[in-house]
Amino acid sequence: MIYRFSLALLVWLAAFTLPAVAEEEWETMRTASERGEVSTWVRTVPGNAIKAFRGVVEVPHSMLTALAVLSDVPNFPAWVFQCHAAEQHESRGPEHSRVMIKGIWPVSDRDVIVRSRLEQDPETFALTIHSEATDAVLPPQSGYVRLPALNNIFRIEPLADGWSRITFQTFVDPGGAIPAWLANFVATRAPLTTLTGMKAQMENTAYQISALSELPATLPGTADIIVPEAHQRRR
Repeated sequence: MIYRFSLALLVWLAAFTLPAVAEEEWETMRTASERGEVSTWVRTVPGNAIKAFRGVVEVPHSMLTALAVLSDVPNFPAWVFQCHAAEQHESRGPEHSRVMIKGIWPVSDRDVIVRSRLEQDPETFALTIHSEATDAVLPPQSGYVRLPALNNIFRIEPLADGWSRITFQTFVDPGGAIPAWLANFVATRAPLTTLTGMKAQMENTAYQISALSELPATLPGTADIIVPEAHQRRR
């Protein structure tokens, strides 16, 4: 956002287009100077304090390694922006997770229950993990403001040389008033911090897997994933 594969902070699927902000252009905030660095963008969401944000990075790891990091929900606090706890809630299926987000003064802590789905493009083999907020699993909890809305996407594109391109895009309604300076800080720092942290996690040998059966957790449909040959070898 997060589910078995979620994140804590969040986005859209189809062509990475947010219907509510389709008329707005993405504004470049950071351009990578070399391969392996993160590029980021933001765009205004009418009526919402926080802008939608997006980040992209290419990493020297297989799609399986990227998927392993995303599937280890309890480890989200190690790399997801402002996440201080995350847990799976399987009472309604393995796709449900709760992500708790540490507030930045003067804003209170937030949490979100997300339901995630996994899809694969049959031509490019790219994986998309799409997570949306839901209250169907757990009622609001004491000490947290529940996020009214969250759309989050992680897209993993397997590249021919064994590298992977990771796209992280999110739209989030924080619920309640958010100072302008803080809204801008979140939109610019969240994609950079999250993708930089995810890239670092992929260096952990525990995530450098060679088969889907080694994933920390799975979403429905995981068993049907096709892994390109260049991404089947342990890096």
